[in-house]
Amino acid sequence: MTTLKKISHLTGFSISTISKALNDKHDINVDTKKIIQEFALKTDYKPNKNALALRSSKSSIIAIIVPRINNALYSEMLYDIQKCASKKGYRMMLFQSFEEVATIKHYLEDINDGSVDAAIVLTINKNIENEISLSKRRNLPTVFIQINHEQSNFNIKESCAELFENLLKQIN
Repeated sequence: MTTLKKISHLTGFSISTISKALNDKHDINVDTKKIIQEFALKTDYKPNKNALALRSSKSSIIAIIVPRINNALYSEMLYDIQKCASKKGYRMMLFQSFEEVATIKHYLEDINDGSVDAAIVLTINKNIENEISLSKRRNLPTVFIQINHEQSNFNIKESCAELFENLLKQIN
């Protein structure tokens, strides 16, 4: 894997210069920028998403907590959420709760460390939001979707898209 450090070593430019060139900063010589960008392209450089997340305090990851992944309705919702997330540059981290409130609480506490930007909880439990106190979620934007097994696929898709847009507003 090509890193900034490796590009620096191979080209002789400082890591700072490499970073500025790859981020298209204007305080760097145009010829230097071109050399570095071409080298990065040739060596298939990909920015480290974890390093970017540390710098920006944004992981671009949404946690999804579902009761079970082997249920057709949940799978359909995951599919639609993934499509929305990908379009907006987000990745998903998936957890199964098996409809246990204690497990959902545990996951929400665990991911409330900055490793994800938000959480979506799919559940059949009508009172889940009341059962899980705000202290468990602190600054983690969390949306609870109460599942109704009678929902049509169209309603699911529409609901997922709307939900995801609302969640993005909470993140930014």
